[in-house]
Amino acid sequence: MRLFGTIVIGIVALVGSSAQAQLPVVKEARADWQGCAYSLKVLQGADPYAPWQILYRVTVQSEVVSSATCTLTPRSVELGTSKNTPEVAIAVNADGLAAAWTYGEYIRGYGTWGRARIHRLDPSTLSTLRLAGLQSSYVPSNGGAGMPGVITLYGLTLNAGNLEVSGSFTGNSITEDPATISWPYPILTGNNFVATYPGFFGQVAQSPSIVTF
Repeated sequence: MRLFGTIVIGIVALVGSSAQAQLPVVKEARADWQGCAYSLKVLQGADPYAPWQILYRVTVQSEVVSSATCTLTPRSVELGTSKNTPEVAIAVNADGLAAAWTYGEYIRGYGTWGRARIHRLDPSTLSTLRLAGLQSSYVPSNGGAGMPGVITLYGLTLNAGNLEVSGSFTGNSITEDPATISWPYPILTGNNFVATYPGFFGQVAQSPSIVTF
């Protein structure tokens, strides 16, 4: 069940954008691999459609730390936006580069909703090769309409080609976003989760196994 649509803008290259460079960074996560550095930043700006409201922009950037081992061209790419302050996490190893961030907003009469996006990124171009998502919900025991919940991101772990996403959630159910099962979603216990994506860097996308506690 989808009560609210995504507010993700999409992927926009920001190379040479002086306007973006001037925005303050309010959060940042960083990962290094073989002389290359990757950072996921939350920039605080104004909503172009409502300039009196804050709009956060999530960007991923690459830089060369050691030219002896890193040959990439530094880039900056916007992954999306959020009206609530995003959490960010990034991880890289020999298998590849992964980044995750949360987005959402407060809606009067409904409260706050928030979801997570998980990207498999090309380490050289920062283009998204795979995009996954997580959402939580309040599922009534009678299978009624329900309400959206909030996903909170703790971090990413890379393990033998698998990606683990950990965090917490409000509500009593957590699924992929978009959901691959029909409403009502299974009612779960606990408010913490670990979502494991097997073979995240492989050719065939597989659904995650989600454990809550």
